Amino acid sequence: MFMAKTKEVVVDADSVDTDVKSSIYEVGYIMVPSIPEENLGGEVTVFKDSLTEMGATFISDEYPKMLELAYEMSRSIANKKQKFSYGYFGWVKFECSTTSAKVIKDMLDKNEKLVRYLMIKTVRESTMSSKRPYSNKDGFKRRSTPKAEESLPINEETIDKEIEALVV
Repeated sequence: MFMAKTKEVVVDADSVDTDVKSSIYEVGYIMVPSIPEENLGGEVTVFKDSLTEMGATFISDEYPKMLELAYEMSRSIANKKQKFSYGYFGWVKFECSTTSAKVIKDMLDKNEKLVRYLMIKTVRESTMSSKRPYSNKDGFKRRSTPKAEESLPINEETIDKEIEALVV
């Protein structure tokens, strides 16, 4: 017969190390398109409340918007493989401990309202770049293809010298 010895551990509240490593995370997610538009707010609230319960402190977020996906995605939901061409895309930036982040990842893996998600470690500051419209002022010019009769003769000796200068 095997008897295990148990050791009782008593932890004093004053001696607990409160310096738990905290990091900033961002979760980009695609929710299933079968959620009616009028129920989307409730689903987002449930999603964010579950993150809060896991120890997340929100920094910023973007409410999900219906988008056509770049390619068809599949996900097994209730033991059925379902394919999606559309979904509600949104993101959330939050701060939490590294142990809470692991629990959040497990929760996201099991969430059947998500088609797909991406959880990354990031920084607190906004890293979004502003969109600029394309114009010729940016220095980009379309090159026209030279016609055969307009092209200049190629001097192979000059090209060889330039290649050697670049290689050295």
